[in-house]
Amino acid sequence: KTTVGRRVAALADPCVCLESDWMWTTIVRGHIPPWDPSADHQNQAMIRATLAAGVRIADAGYSTVVEGVLGPWHWDLVLDELTGVRVPVHYVVLRPSMDVCLDRATGRTDERIPGHPALTDPGPIEYMWHRFNDLGAMEQHAFDSSLLDDKDTASAIGRLLASGAHRVAVP
Repeated sequence: KTTVGRRVAALADPCVCLESDWMWTTIVRGHIPPWDPSADHQNQAMIRATLAAGVRIADAGYSTVVEGVLGPWHWDLVLDELTGVRVPVHYVVLRPSMDVCLDRATGRTDERIPGHPALTDPGPIEYMWHRFNDLGAMEQHAFDSSLLDDKDTASAIGRLLASGAHRVAVP
């Protein structure tokens, strides 16, 4: 998602890619793994902060890609933070097959944020894959990237955004 997010951001000018994973790395003490059920309060705070930053950046005239884990279980919170935003909002969930997702995630070796290794543990990855496997009313926003590399996925997402196919209404 991070590589694709940056590639999608590169399709617009000016554009910012706001990597929400960074927000969790700012928790110095008391961090709870985001997939832990007891992390809901923490996750809500980090999502709100990320979206607030995204709205400010977008309002300043930058196309803004917020790259992160924003599931439908937080959709009310997302809409609350986006209330009054003056630009079109799109929602795309990259959802490759479980095998592809695990292969990509467990094969990571880089440290995007110094001191914070990439998540490669299959347990949380499988848990989150299952959470996104049924998006309910948001199912039309899923995009199967199983057969595409990051470049082709970003190009396809760019076409979806241009068509308005994944646009969402915000209050």
